[in-house]
Amino acid sequence: MIDQFKLISLELLLAVLAIGVLSLRLLIRGIGPRLEVGVVGFGLGGLLILTLSGAIPNGLGFGRVFLNSDAVLAFKALFVLSGFLVTLLCWPFEGEGNKPLLPPKYNAEALALMLVSVLGMCIIVSARELVLLYVGLEMVSLPLVILTAFNTKDHRSSEAGMKYVVYSALSSGLLLYGLSMVYGMAGSTYLDIISQRLTLSWLSILSSVFILSGVGFKVAAVPFHIWTLDVYEGAPIPVTAFLSVASKAAGLALLYKIVIQPFGEVIFSWQLLVAILATLTMTFGNLAALHQNNMKRFLACSSIAQAGYILVGMVNPEPFGRAAVIYYLLVYIISNIAAFGAVIAIANATGREDMRDYVGLSISNPKLALVFMLAMFSLAGIPPLAGFIGKFYLFAAAAKLGMYWLVLVGTINATISLYYYLMVVKWAYLVKPDAHASPLQVFNIPFVHRFVLFVVTVGMVLVGIVPHFIRWAQVVAGSAL
Repeated sequence: MIDQFKLISLELLLAVLAIGVLSLRLLIRGIGPRLEVGVVGFGLGGLLILTLSGAIPNGLGFGRVFLNSDAVLAFKALFVLSGFLVTLLCWPFEGEGNKPLLPPKYNAEALALMLVSVLGMCIIVSARELVLLYVGLEMVSLPLVILTAFNTKDHRSSEAGMKYVVYSALSSGLLLYGLSMVYGMAGSTYLDIISQRLTLSWLSILSSVFILSGVGFKVAAVPFHIWTLDVYEGAPIPVTAFLSVASKAAGLALLYKIVIQPFGEVIFSWQLLVAILATLTMTFGNLAALHQNNMKRFLACSSIAQAGYILVGMVNPEPFGRAAVIYYLLVYIISNIAAFGAVIAIANATGREDMRDYVGLSISNPKLALVFMLAMFSLAGIPPLAGFIGKFYLFAAAAKLGMYWLVLVGTINATISLYYYLMVVKWAYLVKPDAHASPLQVFNIPFVHRFVLFVVTVGMVLVGIVPHFIRWAQVVAGSAL
């Protein structure tokens, strides 16, 4: 029994940390948001080290419903890394004129909700049974709904929360309906038994369509993306950053567990379905981004396009394809956090979210402008940054199956994305402020925030040129998920 509880040690510690940050105000009178962010950040940093150190054992426990493997722990490390970086970005700014992006008096509640969401993601990737998997999914979704509507003084945040809860409920309904059909056909809720008992029939095809639709909402894949732009724009920026990285990684893990693995031997055309989904998602995300000026909507379109690129790698169910996806998720997390870190710094100092207001950023804040430019270059896939290697790896996974048309579509989309990513750089570097406008001033960036920007900037470079990270993805991808 003790060994089984070691399997869920990460989940138990996440729950303890969530309860602990909520209890701080009861124990310490007059506690400020900085201490709360520090406690959660320190805790998540420790859990990240714990996950990567091998201290959490591999194994199958609790009646074969909970699995730890190298691949599972790799996904958990990505979830914890996302929570760690976003938590540090919640560190309050000092000085007059700074606009807090989360209500300071509810800071502990926001951090606890994020921890519960990370806990749900860890349950999703470890679950080997449909009921536990769905419980984990709801633990992810419900805190994110609350966080999206957290800024009660902004009507856009309330609107975003309402839209997110409606679309989340719809996607959960579609997913549950598909899962109920699977249970009816297989007579079991265990994923390994389901994959053995499923046979090719019109019902299995129909159930896979419902499940793929439900998961498509979570991943923001076209045509299930309709909530993304409004929710990303209305939510507080740290919440948007968390939504764009951690929840997407969880949705992709969900796609592996309840579509690719159970239906892999039954639905002979599932690879074509995922390839079509990837094509639509890439194309829409890139074309929609061409017309965006609001940075949160811009990064929402970028997030949709990036989901399309990741789906290209998921077409290949072999360890090579899985390694490409794990590696690119790491690349995407650090690149997107770098972009959102710059946006948060600017929004905190000025309240501006329009890229046209970034004129003169390279003059007044050259270091911040450099981080922002490198993030755009990495997301665009410009060498030698990590985004280039990540995209190459994803396209190689599809080419290995002979799906050269999908590689061509991905390459064309990557070329289109160069335009709008460079368009943001143009406003920061090439457009000079006129005589009646002063360069954008971003002062009082706290040390913690600058530390995050430094870490992700170094990461965008090192992950792209140091082969150790690719080898790590290849090693962990060989285990069960």
